Amino acid sequence: MVAVVTVMLALIATLRYSFGQGGTSISDVPSASLKAFLQSYLSLGGRIPPDTTTRITTYRAKTGGGKTEEDIVYVSGQGWCGSGGCTLLIVEPSASSFKVVGRVTVVQLPVFLMPSMTHGYPDIGVTVRGIGVGSAYEAELSYDGISYPGNPSSPPSRPLKGIKGKVVIANTKNSVALYE
Repeated sequence: MVAVVTVMLALIATLRYSFGQGGTSISDVPSASLKAFLQSYLSLGGRIPPDTTTRITTYRAKTGGGKTEEDIVYVSGQGWCGSGGCTLLIVEPSASSFKVVGRVTVVQLPVFLMPSMTHGYPDIGVTVRGIGVGSAYEAELSYDGISYPGNPSSPPSRPLKGIKGKVVIANTKNSVALYE
């Protein structure tokens, strides 16, 4: 019995370490309901065929003074990335489903949470680089009461000046296939 408990504890520690790489944790594995929502949302409710190359990397963040949560979802794959980066979704629970409160294009990793909040939602930092941008820089995305900005390379997004946040998605190493 002691051997079984020891093996289980070692397995849990290994999983926590594995999932902990790149700023995510074991609790950031997307739920089945979030995956189902994203499958429907990204295929426009089934009106377009699913992009089977789609992978998601998620991080769950606290909002509303810690009372609620939102999922930060980095979407990668053939249909979601271009020369400027990939798509970032900010999704919150809504009734028995989810609601997208931000769809941000041309996002480069890493994605990080800023120490500040706007309208009860965490400010999010992303890296911006690509054709026409010049030197890479970090931009801050703030919730305006309705949604997050759609493009980090133009206002109301703004370049960060010396403030660093907590990296929550550093790479896609722990991404999962959306259509499995």
